[in-house]
Amino acid sequence: MAYLDLAFDLPRAALVAPATGPVRDTVSRIAPLERKVLQLASTDAQSSLNETGRIGRMLRWVFAVKPANRLAEPRLEALRRFAVMARVYGDALPDAEVDRLIHAGFVRETLAEIRQLVRAPGRVMA
Repeated sequence: MAYLDLAFDLPRAALVAPATGPVRDTVSRIAPLERKVLQLASTDAQSSLNETGRIGRMLRWVFAVKPANRLAEPRLEALRRFAVMARVYGDALPDAEVDRLIHAGFVRETLAEIRQLVRAPGRVMA
């Protein structure tokens, strides 16, 4: 049996009070594998994004420079490319890179989180 205290008019007060939604923690939309890609991309140079010609391959062979490997999955490679470009260009990132990342399957809401993780590489795995 429930007790209803009519002296405080609780049922009407509950209806009049503004409804506040449940407090939610911010949930990351970036998967752990994608965070690992961001961590790996933090050491890649901008030159890792370009196709290497015959002369470039020869110079790398002579000087024993190991180039950054491209990722096999196109979605993750687009993320790696975006992370390198965002680190190099900052806020002046070309729109083509944003479009490439969205075309790869990322949503616009994650772009801000990705840029934030690229700016603070120590927080990528946190």
